[in-house]
Amino acid sequence: MTTALTLDVKAQRLDFKAPFRISGYVFEGLDCVVATLSDGTHSGRGEGDGVYYLDDRQPHMLAELERTRAAIEAGPTREELRSILPAGGARNAVDAALWELEAKRSGKPVWELAGLEAPKPVVTTFTLGADDPAKMAQAAVVFGPVRAIKVKLTGDLDLDIARVAAIRAARPDVWLGVDANQGFAINELDSLVAAMLTAKVSLIEQPLARGGRPIWTAIVRPSRWRRTKAR
Repeated sequence: MTTALTLDVKAQRLDFKAPFRISGYVFEGLDCVVATLSDGTHSGRGEGDGVYYLDDRQPHMLAELERTRAAIEAGPTREELRSILPAGGARNAVDAALWELEAKRSGKPVWELAGLEAPKPVVTTFTLGADDPAKMAQAAVVFGPVRAIKVKLTGDLDLDIARVAAIRAARPDVWLGVDANQGFAINELDSLVAAMLTAKVSLIEQPLARGGRPIWTAIVRPSRWRRTKAR
């Protein structure tokens, strides 16, 4: 038997300390939505932020939550939520809220409800926004003891190569990946890959535009690159 819920929705602005630049876009902060679900005894909270290139921005997320408010307040399961809201920031916020609500009701942590092992530290990447090569190298040093860095590129081939070379020189100890955010043309990939191999880059993410051609993630191997279609 489902339990009726109350949905509270708020818009939230999270400003960055400095602009974050990628190929074709500059972020100065995040405009999120916060969804809180309450059954009168327990409550769960979730945040969501859509992707700009699908126009899943804050106004759209807020509209989606209002459009589906009645269905959400009817108390759906997480599985049922998939047929109420499409994938995106709004569903992300409600899904997270449902997880927390279930955890509070059951007295069990989310990882246990999901059938996972207890959480433990994992290596994660710290991301560097595109900037002057020297500034990016200095920022990589400031990151300190991190073990993995992802570098945002802009599609300016020579400048991007200089960026990565400067970062690698400053941080020879870290795993490096790059994210081009659709910035390159197919005829630039050979030069890009060669330079990334020289800099011991382990991952090239989304170098080509989505839609017109298959999007490929290039994964480094000791002697070659393998292309796998991104999902």
